[in-house]
Amino acid sequence: MDNVVMDKVVMDNVIMDNKQIETEYKSLNDDWIHKFEKVDELYKDFYKDDVYYVELKIVYVNRSNKIEKIIQRPFLMSVPNCITREEMLEILKKFALEDDRKYSLLSILQYNILLNPYEVKEFLLDDDYDNNFLQVIKNIDSIHFEKTIHMFQDLNDVILIFYEKSDELKETDPNRCTKRVYLRSSLSSKRKTIKKRYKD
Repeated sequence: MDNVVMDKVVMDNVIMDNKQIETEYKSLNDDWIHKFEKVDELYKDFYKDDVYYVELKIVYVNRSNKIEKIIQRPFLMSVPNCITREEMLEILKKFALEDDRKYSLLSILQYNILLNPYEVKEFLLDDDYDNNFLQVIKNIDSIHFEKTIHMFQDLNDVILIFYEKSDELKETDPNRCTKRVYLRSSLSSKRKTIKKRYKD
């Protein structure tokens, strides 16, 4: 009888010890997770993430080769990291008419921040940082974006440059329908704006 009682006491102690160890283990596990989440929260802005929206910048150039109007609109993509061909055609159709005047598409530019997290400091501090964020899109097709660091997501743009159509030119001389328009690069000013914004 004594042996049975002793065995039961030992078993009860073992069960209690196991429960205590399990409780302490869970507590340790939770602590580690919470600490990791706190540290991770500090760096989440530097992780690359899918691009879900971009800023559309529509530039209207008149027949005198002067920028007449600039419209900015956010655009939410139906597919992450991509403006589909159908969406591009809709956008072009929508913005080809402005103030009862017809415009033809002159150029499509894509601005996509391609920095890796370890390049951010150098980018912000170095005025001569070499980047290839701005690209000319040569065909009307889907526009694909690379994943972007979370804190730079709102800098991804699609710039559409429209030129005012001239029916008079078509009637007089069909070879003079297209005019050459020179646009000065605003890359450096955009980079300085970014730097100023994130240096503070």
